[in-house]
Amino acid sequence: MHTSINISVILTKLAAAALLLVVAMACGRNDGRSASNSPASVEASSASIQAALHDAPADLFRTERPVSHYFGNLEVSLYGEHCVHSGKELRSRRYGAVALTEEGSVLRFRSVENLVWYMQEKELQSEDFQAIGIVDFITARRLMQPDRLMFHLSRNLPSPGGSWVSAMDPDADPSLLYNIMEAYPGTRHSWDEVQAFLSEKRGGI
Repeated sequence: MHTSINISVILTKLAAAALLLVVAMACGRNDGRSASNSPASVEASSASIQAALHDAPADLFRTERPVSHYFGNLEVSLYGEHCVHSGKELRSRRYGAVALTEEGSVLRFRSVENLVWYMQEKELQSEDFQAIGIVDFITARRLMQPDRLMFHLSRNLPSPGGSWVSAMDPDADPSLLYNIMEAYPGTRHSWDEVQAFLSEKRGGI
């Protein structure tokens, strides 16, 4: 009896793991069907970012570490850098953020929650920065402006800062977004909503 139950539990866990692997592989492929990957959309996004950065130099976000992400047309060293809020190393390519201060300093964060908590501790608003870029979970390569993203909250999809928040391009392939919701059930929110949520739920949901 116990053996039968144990086998059932193991098979259930294997099936769940297989589903998560399929979704992760689909996210990694990002096969170009996303509306945000159209030339017009990418060009508009890059123009918006460059306008926010006041024509920042091409190497502004680069360090001696290899380039791991892109903020519009700008190359960004993010993976392997350290979070200004937590002090911890950025070890996930699907999570992270950068912010450019009015003074021209580049701040790096390992998750959305670390960025938001830093802003709250310093009593800063988005408007207090020249620009903010958050890693799109789906491409794992592209940084997008906060108000162009949606934020997926799910206990099944942990983020590095511990609050289960993943930023996603709402214009990504609808079937992929659906599959992510099926694999990682949760809720989706705007930038303003996720900031309010994190102010009340520091450390988890």
